[in-house]
Amino acid sequence: MMRWVKWGALTLILAGAVHWIAVSQAPSIIMWRAMGRVAQGRVNSISHGERATDQSRTIVKPSPDLLYSTCAFDVSKRPLKIVTGAASNTYWSVALYADNTDNFFVLNDTAAKGRPATIILLGPGQSAPIDTAGTITVNAPSVKGLVLLRTLIDDDKREAEIDQARRAATCQPLP
Repeated sequence: MMRWVKWGALTLILAGAVHWIAVSQAPSIIMWRAMGRVAQGRVNSISHGERATDQSRTIVKPSPDLLYSTCAFDVSKRPLKIVTGAASNTYWSVALYADNTDNFFVLNDTAAKGRPATIILLGPGQSAPIDTAGTITVNAPSVKGLVLLRTLIDDDKREAEIDQARRAATCQPLP
């Protein structure tokens, strides 16, 4: 009888440890894989994807009505300057994700009044450059993460115009 109690206790302890590891580490593993797929070996550099199709999977469950631009970031050494493209008269957004998949900042065309926005992304412990007039300063909770820009194609006839405006977006380290 005592032998079964010991095995039962060991099984519960092992199950608890596996559960804790899965719950605490799964988001970081998911983001690590997503950043690897999106960045393709590059960080702090924007990538403008083509219009999503039924075969597209760089972004999970992409919408064919959205154009996606991505930037895997690493702010361990320097802050990052993100400039959004701003297609006129259509929805666009920029979302910032920490290395554990938490979304920590979002800005869209309405909040930016339809104009491009400049975001200075600071890593933990970094301070903003002296001249940040006209910019939005955001503190990242982790040194690595993902920037995701979405732009709506509200009219197929305007796709080229919308894509051109979206491709004006940049993501680069501050000097």
